[in-house]
Amino acid sequence: MSTRAPTQSTTQELLSLEESSAPPAMTSTTVLPATDQLDLFVADIIDVAPKSDISSMEYPIFAISSKPDREKFRYENEQTGNWLEVIPSADGRATIHDKDLLIYSFGQIAEAANRGRPTSRRVKITAFDYLMTTKRGTDGKSYKAIGDTLARLRGTVFRTNINDSPGSRKSKGEVFGLIDYGAAVTDKNGRLEYFEVVISEQLYNAVANNQILTYNREYFGLRSPYDRRLYEICRKHCGNQPMWDIGLEKLWRKFGVKSPLREFRRKIKDVIKKQSVPDYFLQHESAKESGTIEKLIVMKDLDGSLRASVRDGNAP
Repeated sequence: MSTRAPTQSTTQELLSLEESSAPPAMTSTTVLPATDQLDLFVADIIDVAPKSDISSMEYPIFAISSKPDREKFRYENEQTGNWLEVIPSADGRATIHDKDLLIYSFGQIAEAANRGRPTSRRVKITAFDYLMTTKRGTDGKSYKAIGDTLARLRGTVFRTNINDSPGSRKSKGEVFGLIDYGAAVTDKNGRLEYFEVVISEQLYNAVANNQILTYNREYFGLRSPYDRRLYEICRKHCGNQPMWDIGLEKLWRKFGVKSPLREFRRKIKDVIKKQSVPDYFLQHESAKESGTIEKLIVMKDLDGSLRASVRDGNAP
């Protein structure tokens, strides 16, 4: 049975899409021809493991900078010919902290499917549960930030020729977004009670087809965007291997940052010094040391013993 878009209490539309290619903002009484026919999936499962789609772990979709990024960004892989363009709205490009909403939703959808429950890409999320699970505060500022997140997720658009579906004949230049719709519903006192999102078909299909990986729950406690991005790259590429390495310049391109390589190197060395990335131990290797190129070496460290050895002054 389908339900309509939220209309109880005060609905705040969060589609700040000036100068973007998305449709104009809608009022609480607007009938949504596509999304209002979707069944509503209520994200109400307790203690769900966070999950991410593999594509957004591989490619630099989300902004690393905490400052609003309104510039178009293009990533190209010279070896494969794959390219990706990120087109922000006036609200700026979706950030890696905004991605928490998707990670939370994907975990809920995957767990519900495992339990045999019907799922939908139209998701209802209790604001308090989301803030607590993602280790945010529960003050007014944190509730307001949900609206800003929805606006950036809704407004960020992509063009790409990347094909992640085996057998698919995807045409070059496909355009898609992260969510198709977002709305927040407040209670009679004006406090945000819950919000709804309609996840894009591309992302929902990735979850439905199990093109996802589970994150360590400590991920939500990582405040540094560099820690977060490095974790998901390690999770994607090192996975359960005992060791993996990547050239620093290639890693720089995977981050999608606009700072020069020398600044990126300094920040990566800071992360290595802290050893703040859960499940992995990180080492820097210069071109002279490796005999080839400058590298980041990643070692699986589930029990934290390698990181502990550094803190105790006994580096491996």
